[in-house]
Amino acid sequence: MSSKPFSIESLGRGGQVIRWDDLHLQVGAYPETIKDTMQSSEGVPQIFVVPERLFDPYLGVSAAELEFPVYFNFYLKQRKLRFICRAHQLRSLVRVLKEAIFGPSCLDYAGEYAHGSNTPAYPDLAREMRWYKHDSKRQRGRLLLRDVVTPLVFDESGRVEIDGYQLQDLGQDRYRLSQGQQSHEFSYQGPGKVVFDEPPVSHRFHPPALGMTVLGSGHGFDARSLTSGFILWVNRKGILVDPPVHTTEWLRHQNIDGRLVEDIVLTHCHADHDSGTLQKILQEGRVTIHTTPTVLNSFVSKYRSITNLSGRQFRQLFDYRPIPVGQPVNIGGADFTFKYMLHPIPTLGFSMRYQGKSFAYSCDTLYDPPAIEKLAEEGVLSKARAADLIDFPWHSDLVIHEAGIPPIHTPMNVLAALPPEVKKNMYLTHVSESAIPADSGLRLAPPGVAQSLVLEIETPDVSHSQQILDALSHVDLFHTLTISRAAEFLRISSYSSHPAGTKLVRAGERGETFHIILSGEAEIVREGELVKRVGRYDYIGEIALVLDRPRVADVVAVSHVEVLSIKRQDFLDFIRGTQLPDLFCRVSHNKMEGSWGVFQDNRLLDSLSTFQKTQLLAIMERKHINANEILFEEGSPVDCYWLIREGEIQFGSHSLYRGAWVGRVNEDLSPCLHRFQARALGEVEAYRMPMEGVRAFFLANPGSFIRALRQQNDHPLGAVV
Repeated sequence: MSSKPFSIESLGRGGQVIRWDDLHLQVGAYPETIKDTMQSSEGVPQIFVVPERLFDPYLGVSAAELEFPVYFNFYLKQRKLRFICRAHQLRSLVRVLKEAIFGPSCLDYAGEYAHGSNTPAYPDLAREMRWYKHDSKRQRGRLLLRDVVTPLVFDESGRVEIDGYQLQDLGQDRYRLSQGQQSHEFSYQGPGKVVFDEPPVSHRFHPPALGMTVLGSGHGFDARSLTSGFILWVNRKGILVDPPVHTTEWLRHQNIDGRLVEDIVLTHCHADHDSGTLQKILQEGRVTIHTTPTVLNSFVSKYRSITNLSGRQFRQLFDYRPIPVGQPVNIGGADFTFKYMLHPIPTLGFSMRYQGKSFAYSCDTLYDPPAIEKLAEEGVLSKARAADLIDFPWHSDLVIHEAGIPPIHTPMNVLAALPPEVKKNMYLTHVSESAIPADSGLRLAPPGVAQSLVLEIETPDVSHSQQILDALSHVDLFHTLTISRAAEFLRISSYSSHPAGTKLVRAGERGETFHIILSGEAEIVREGELVKRVGRYDYIGEIALVLDRPRVADVVAVSHVEVLSIKRQDFLDFIRGTQLPDLFCRVSHNKMEGSWGVFQDNRLLDSLSTFQKTQLLAIMERKHINANEILFEEGSPVDCYWLIREGEIQFGSHSLYRGAWVGRVNEDLSPCLHRFQARALGEVEAYRMPMEGVRAFFLANPGSFIRALRQQNDHPLGAVV
């Protein structure tokens, strides 16, 4: 008889904990599930079962994040973590753990410096990494992966023995756990909806000209707070720095338009600093990652293994701008200067200057002058490298410094000993509030938009034009305009600002003006009912202008708004001779005939943002298909895709209905052939989307592409439903 009955506990962040007698294991490991198990009576499991799929494309995160469970078990419990996986998963998991725990196996970073290895204070990163893994008790004098983790692999029959129990893989993430004559079956389940403690912010956030919004200040083992990460605001655009997991949901919760944040600074590849980066890449639109080739190669190595993409395919998901070390580089209009800090893997800190103000970020590092000088005496660091690490820009107008347990992080007593004039501009991250000594003059960086830190500056003369061009590039139908056309747009547009309560558009009036909102928020109200709220990058009034009909709704400012307006004739002249009239008409007709309702019946399309849906509306053309009409033949080239509005289509041996997206997508978006015939069973209404339009959409929205591939692979015949 078992002393403890078999039990299953679902974790809020994803996965299940299985307990039976003295066995304690976890199935699935989403980022930060350790914060759930740390609070349980039995603590963090030592045994983990990896699910069939290592990556969740809908959340955009790893489902096998073993890094922090390894740290917890090894450094806090002095034991090895064991994980159970399938044979084909082992190589990917080992690659991820090696990269995260031990850093790159090969380093070639001389090209990141202006004068290569002759640059003053040039670091020996390999020696620094070896110092962190030095352990005289080990056979080779250093820590190896086999010292911290033991993999167990299901055999060919799907079985594995562990501590007197047998675990059977039944397929489709179902398992049977047996001991003697007793057995229990269970299924792996992913996470539910992400829930935040604070209520959602009701109004859209209006970013400062220069400032910072902190997402979280905690560390990977802090169960009560979000992991550290922040947004730098430069000229009202955001630069994400090391976004933690669920950053995309946090942005929505804080009512921050994701299109305001299209640049990411990635400092290093520990899970508490890089897991939100992949999420943001797969959210909406394309983002640009700013980091060194060394850090980027680690990031690609980790996550291409998890996503099962090649290195080339993975790099196509985002834009990349390599940054030099020690030389100023422009990001978002501000000057950044990066350098490698002291950490177990290559890690970047930086300083920034904009409009006479300065900011400094330490990232994870050991800042302890006596300890650093000792490392120089021991030959781990050169004297120039040690002096460079000690030379931190403390007198910046704003400083974010991490704290924690040395030698990986900066000890609290060192920060507490800093002069008062330094501490008045400094905030701490990567630490629990309870760890900050009372009366030390130290404070935690405050999270949330309501507590954003603002540095007052004079608005530069060019900021208004930059704001207009930025808005123009984010209007879905205008973003491909040439520079000359954009200049023409600036000439024919006029700027205005309006207080809350102003009616920007009145229902029933003839459409005379096209509007783009530059800042603020407004409500679209039809017959007294709220249709939706609009804000920066949204445009209004195009239907009345293009279709020459009265306004159908009021648009009322609910905050102070800035608006860019174009008169009717100027607008029509501007789009004449281009594809824009047809595109505007198509979008308007598709909106008015309820095509968005079709999106709701497709898991992929329903998850799209309003901006993304509008991009698809511009390429969708409604078609009537007669009974028995062939949409495409087996083996024919894929030249278009079909979205079923009404009716039934026979696709191979399956029937597809409203909301199904029919047509094959190749993993590299290259031309391909249909594998099955598609035929209308009865009268069918459907939207036709040309291949090139869909390809352009997927290139601009790589997250949607990854999710489409997953759904296509899940369907027996490859439909996206």
